[in-house]
Amino acid sequence: MAKISSEDVISLLSNGGAGRREFLKVMAAAGLGLATWPLGARPAAAEGELAILSWSGYDIPEMAPEFFAAHGKPSFTLMGSDEEGFQKVAAGFRPDLAHHTSFMVGKLRDAGLIQPIDVSRLTHWNDFFPQLREIEVVDGQVWIAPCSWGNSSVIYRADLVKPKEESWGMLWDEELKGKIAPRDAVEGLLITAGLYSGATDPWNMTDEELATAKDLLLQQRSLVKFYWSSQTDLEQSLASGEVAAAYGWNASVALLRKQGVDVAMMRPKEGIVTWTDGLVMYKERPGSEDLAYEFINAYMTPEVGKFLIESYGYGSGNEKAYPLVSPERLKELGIEEPAKILATSRFQKQINPEVRQKYQAIFDEVKFAG
Repeated sequence: MAKISSEDVISLLSNGGAGRREFLKVMAAAGLGLATWPLGARPAAAEGELAILSWSGYDIPEMAPEFFAAHGKPSFTLMGSDEEGFQKVAAGFRPDLAHHTSFMVGKLRDAGLIQPIDVSRLTHWNDFFPQLREIEVVDGQVWIAPCSWGNSSVIYRADLVKPKEESWGMLWDEELKGKIAPRDAVEGLLITAGLYSGATDPWNMTDEELATAKDLLLQQRSLVKFYWSSQTDLEQSLASGEVAAAYGWNASVALLRKQGVDVAMMRPKEGIVTWTDGLVMYKERPGSEDLAYEFINAYMTPEVGKFLIESYGYGSGNEKAYPLVSPERLKELGIEEPAKILATSRFQKQINPEVRQKYQAIFDEVKFAG
């Protein structure tokens, strides 16, 4: 498989504009797709070498410099999505560690694939935001070492429109008819409608709550310019003024601001959606547990957090990373007050299969409505 160098990765992502999703799309266009590997086809790590399942751009020395300096590069296997990573493991591949989104942890735990993290062995654990330390804690056991986070919210052209209030309702503003761009995904439509309508748990709505969300989405349909699936298409439409308000991510805001486009990210009163990534430890590991903890500790330093913020545009889980970054860069990324953001976040969850079927049916009906 062709490899992308750290220089290529940083060149693509250093402007804070290309998120992991967009990066994977670019790789695919270049013939460097990750999912083309047969499941579990990567050779096993050499004896004494750490095996890690991770994302493109997270397999470079800057993400764990102390470990790379001491032991060289671990054996990385890359995944294009959390589900793809799960399928690799289900097919027999066994890493020591994997970098998953937190909502995947429950599925891995229930399948008996991972073990709890011993936080007494984590050098920087107490430097991490309390909200992140509490993610995926079951019966007092911690199941993920959180490393990075980011937001999904309303992003808008601040020079063209002024929100009537800080609310997801901006995506239902009839004065913006023809200038709204929701995300073309179940998570982008149903979760947004659930938040706006006040559903108790937008990731697990009751039938009554789903009916309300469906009505809202059908009302929104006539206001929509397009449902976006390409981050680049969304950014170009915002830059041109074709779209004034959309569902979007931190990385798009950072890129557009760098280009001189006056965009802002809202903190809706109903809650901003926050995802978090981190490292999980597998039970049946090919390598050393001591080495695995050494890698986690190298991954969680303030200096790595600084690199993550400045180069990728994501938030670091380590509070001590933020004083190392210029206030201007933090403001540009919309994470100048990380503690406040995390305190009011609605953390992304896994949608169970039965509920997802219901969500998908509504999504299809709304998207293809006349």
